[in-house]
Amino acid sequence: MSPTSTSDRSGPHTGGLLLAGILLLYLAGSLVGIRWGLPSRDVDTYLFGDNEPWTGERIARLTRTAEKTSDTRGADVDADPLARTGDPIALTDSEEKVAAIYLRYRLYTHQPDEMITLMALSQMNPGEWDFDPRMYQYGGLFIYPVGAVIATCGKLGLIDVRGDPVYYLDHPDAFGRFYVAARAYVAAWGLVGVIVAYLIARRLQDRRAGLLAALLFAVLPVVVCMGHEAKPHLPGAVLMMLAVLLAMRYAAGGRRRDWLGLCIACGAALGMVLSSLPVFVLIPLAELVRLYRDDAIPGPAIGRAMLGVVLGGATYALTNPYVPINLLVNREVLASNFGNSLAMYQIDRLGQGLTRMLELTIEGAGLPVVIVGVLALAEVARRKFWDAAPLAALTALFFVQFVLIGAGKPAEYGRFGIFINAALAIAAGCGLARRWTPRVPWINWAAAGLSIAWVGWLGGTYLVNFSADASGEHTRWAAADGMRAEPGSVAVVAEPVPYCFPPVNFAERSVWLFPSRQRWIEGFRSADASGDGAYPRLLVTMEDKVPSGRTPVSLPQRWATLGHSTWVLDYRPPVQSPISWANKPVAVQHELQPEGPGE
Repeated sequence: MSPTSTSDRSGPHTGGLLLAGILLLYLAGSLVGIRWGLPSRDVDTYLFGDNEPWTGERIARLTRTAEKTSDTRGADVDADPLARTGDPIALTDSEEKVAAIYLRYRLYTHQPDEMITLMALSQMNPGEWDFDPRMYQYGGLFIYPVGAVIATCGKLGLIDVRGDPVYYLDHPDAFGRFYVAARAYVAAWGLVGVIVAYLIARRLQDRRAGLLAALLFAVLPVVVCMGHEAKPHLPGAVLMMLAVLLAMRYAAGGRRRDWLGLCIACGAALGMVLSSLPVFVLIPLAELVRLYRDDAIPGPAIGRAMLGVVLGGATYALTNPYVPINLLVNREVLASNFGNSLAMYQIDRLGQGLTRMLELTIEGAGLPVVIVGVLALAEVARRKFWDAAPLAALTALFFVQFVLIGAGKPAEYGRFGIFINAALAIAAGCGLARRWTPRVPWINWAAAGLSIAWVGWLGGTYLVNFSADASGEHTRWAAADGMRAEPGSVAVVAEPVPYCFPPVNFAERSVWLFPSRQRWIEGFRSADASGDGAYPRLLVTMEDKVPSGRTPVSLPQRWATLGHSTWVLDYRPPVQSPISWANKPVAVQHELQPEGPGE
């Protein structure tokens, strides 16, 4: 271990108290708005108006809920996918279709992926020793502990756990507590992340750098966001940070326990979420650093690296036992789940991927952390190349992965950059703690204060929207109120689900699914020519971020090519948090009758 600097030795009690304060700050932030976007009967006033709400039994019977499980289909794969033909599809022309929509509004949250973990848990049958989640992109280290937390809360009377879907369709608030339990599990990993960020920066520089890194990590917008969602990306990033720390320790001291911890941490990160796969590069990299420092022969190091990868793989297999089991007995379910996941990610348009990666990195970490972090990581690598190698190498590798599949991705894709954001926060802590201008110390403090305030404000915008969404004062319900005065058909480009469409009375409203916004626009000419008054004159979409130049009120605009007048009514929050789905902007695009040829 490298010698401890003077600043590292000073004030250990003060440093411990400050770190404890940062942990409390993170914990308090993670509790703000933790109940955002949960299913509730409060939405019934929009879904049914003055009519009697549909019962859970009716919804379950029409959707054939009890028949939707399958041993060969991934838990996240739709059992009844719509047949896309390129033409508009009626979504509310039968009771069965309407019931399918009502089921989502009773059980799903405002986050697109949270429900798939509960779907995976519902596939299991512990009474028959069947623990196969039939979903593997989220690892067993995420799914099984979430199930254990829910079961424990059930034993303590905090959650009503029962195997009756009809009950939860009638009591969506009870089902919402499952999501809170899963979010609490994720948020707990953030506490570990604060400590690991502190330890890495302290090792690279000193205690002051560690405290700054811990504070920046705690308020990063992407950390605040992912700490409020029942998804494994924050825990996966924390495990990768832990692997970096252990790689640094093993490379410096060669202790067996650090090597063992490194291998297990790599396997555990992969066992949390599959996108963590690049973390395995740390095992041979740590051996390479050992070779350089000890001037040793490569044979034993190569053997240890190979053994370490095997040990990491075994850790993954232990936390995801049904992946190797199904490779032998049920490959169909693996193909179903992995095929569904891989279809979402394609390697193309690298230039656009790079641009999108930079946009989302700035959104996830804040511009000061990105600038200072990049410069400081380069500077630390120059001074302590082999110490910084694990952090720098893994950050670069994830940068490449982020770029390869980043083209055209929505803002929520920023969750895949969480390790990059964390690494930049750690490096920025080192950069801001270093005395660059010893004769003018206030400049250092000003730079650190400005960076923390900037990033803290960005992280705070996410908390504001989580809190607004949890209180019911959010854009989805505001748009639903506005649409009550706009009867008639509605066009959508995604199936109505709580996270992408405001709640309306689907039993009395005609909703049409279009392949794209452009296809909806092109339909005006033919609809007007045929006199089809049923053609939907409204298009409702959710947006990551409303352009600053677009007026947030009804503003008539011209479509000269079609001879129509249109306007867009934006329901936007006071502050926007693009990576999150909380309080997301809703755009209702109106189309009016033509005013004359060529006008």
